Amino acid sequence: MSDLERRDRDRRLAAVTELSTWIASKEDDPVEARTFARHAGWPPSDDDADERSEAVDEPAEAIDEEAARSIALRALGRRAASRQELDRTLERREVGPEVRDAVLDRLSSEGLVDDAQLAQDYAERLRERKRLGERGVAAELRKRGLDAAALEPSDEDAELQRAVDAASERRRRMGSLDDATAERRLAGFLQRRGFGGSAVRIAIERSRPTGPRFR
Repeated sequence: MSDLERRDRDRRLAAVTELSTWIASKEDDPVEARTFARHAGWPPSDDDADERSEAVDEPAEAIDEEAARSIALRALGRRAASRQELDRTLERREVGPEVRDAVLDRLSSEGLVDDAQLAQDYAERLRERKRLGERGVAAELRKRGLDAAALEPSDEDAELQRAVDAASERRRRMGSLDDATAERRLAGFLQRRGFGGSAVRIAIERSRPTGPRFR
């Protein structure tokens, strides 16, 4: 052992001896002894460990109504949302059920959450952009927690026209298939888009190409 290492060891031993002697002289005041020991870098006592454990186990502060409202408003700022969607957003942020209900009731009373209007708007987009049948529209609404019963009565003629348009567009991509295969696949395609059997049959008939076909 070098002289430097020996001197360092002696200093540490002297510090430990001094601390032990001081603590022994303070046996009548164990709180003061523990305080001194902590400031001196002495290993923490069991009481200190218990205090740390209690601090770790302390539950996080609950999110209040105003904070939850801010979370909901940020979600609404990104896109229109149903009550169910906002409820799930707040639940993921660990907002309690009573606070969630209060926030959603308030947003509804302010007109910021309106499931009936959202269902109408969303259904219209699904019809126009995706050319879905009413069954398909209802299925998409359910995914967002919306009730298709809130919709205005559907226009059967308009739905049939969407089916014909969707069938015609799809059939143009099936030029390499024989008629039987093309129409079988076309029927499955229209059914998956939520059109009923009658609309599917008529759409297939009306979308059949006219004139000679060359292969």
